[in-house]
Amino acid sequence: MSTSVICPRVKFCELISTPTWREAMATIDEQLQTYRAALAEAQAKGDQAIARKLEQQVSELEEYQQRHPEESDAPSPLEVFCDLNPSNINCRVYDD
Repeated sequence: MSTSVICPRVKFCELISTPTWREAMATIDEQLQTYRAALAEAQAKGDQAIARKLEQQVSELEEYQQRHPEESDAPSPLEVFCDLNPSNINCRVYDD
């Protein structure tokens, strides 16, 4: 399954959309660790745009984790977005 991700920077898109990223992070905690490590690296390099995006990803994933305490598998960025924004047009599900 392919997930389309809109990102402000190509490097960040590569980080979150590669199959190895999805396979490597089996749990939410592992995903949070990876985001936090990437955030620390972006802050050290002074790349504020990527740092802000990663801070947002960490915050949203932590909120997702609080809303779904029974979940341990790492969700995709689209799953997190739709969980937090169910009325968004990209998240609508139509029953036939």
